[in-house]
Formats: sequence, structure tokens, C-alpha cells
Amino acid sequence: MVHKNPIYGTDHVGTDDDGVGLGGGMPEVQIHFDHRDVFGNGIAVRVYGEMKIAAGERVWAKELGLKTIQVLLLTPEVNLNNGLGYMAQKYVHHKGEYDNYASIDIYDDASAWQSAGVGPVDGSIWLDFMAIGE
Repeated sequence: MVHKNPIYGTDHVGTDDDGVGLGGGMPEVQIHFDHRDVFGNGIAVRVYGEMKIAAGERVWAKELGLKTIQVLLLTPEVNLNNGLGYMAQKYVHHKGEYDNYASIDIYDDASAWQSAGVGPVDGSIWLDFMAIGE
């Protein structure tokens, strides 16, 4: 599925650096709070919120209101309908560089990768997040 990216104004389909397709689509990001600390010439930004994302998708720094992602903490919502718990993992690519992104992987408590049709109906779950960057 291809979604129009409102930030970059281009079509966005997730692909890995070697061109292998990922989850596709874009996460839905809801920012609840951001806090900016100014230290001399630098600014540290902490952002708190929720995102609805599928396994294999990317979340870009700009989607979180940041110029760069340094730290991303994820906490999955429990699915009370089927009793499964989820575990979210991330890898921050080019940590500290401007306009970087984090790849998200989501597994259930049986270690099954949660893609569309395997996990939730649309393949996405809600994650609470805290991100730190500039």
C-alpha cells in the first residue's frame, strides 16, 4: 500500500537499504507533549506520544517532530481481545545524523513477527513512545 507522505510530499513505501520491501505505508503519530532544553548552542528535545505502526515500517525523525533521533523507547499496548502481548524492537539508523529513521519490528509473545494478516487485522498496533533528539 502506498500513502502520500504529508511531510515530504512524496509517495512512501518502506524499503531497506538493499531495496528489499518492508511493511510499506506510514505510521500514524500522535504527539502529546514535547519539551525543549537549550544548552549553549545545542537544543535537546524530548517527545512523548503514541504511534500506530506495523512491523517492518519506518518512523522518520520529522514524523516525530525532531531533526534527528538519538533515543527511541517503545511500549506496546496490550491486546485485550486475544490475550496476546507484544514486544516492539527498533533500530535507529545513522543515530545522531539529521533526518534519520528508526526501523520497527513487532513480535507477539509467541515470537511471531506481526505483519498484516498474521497479527492485528491491519497489521498495526499502538505503541507509546518517548523520543530524544534535536
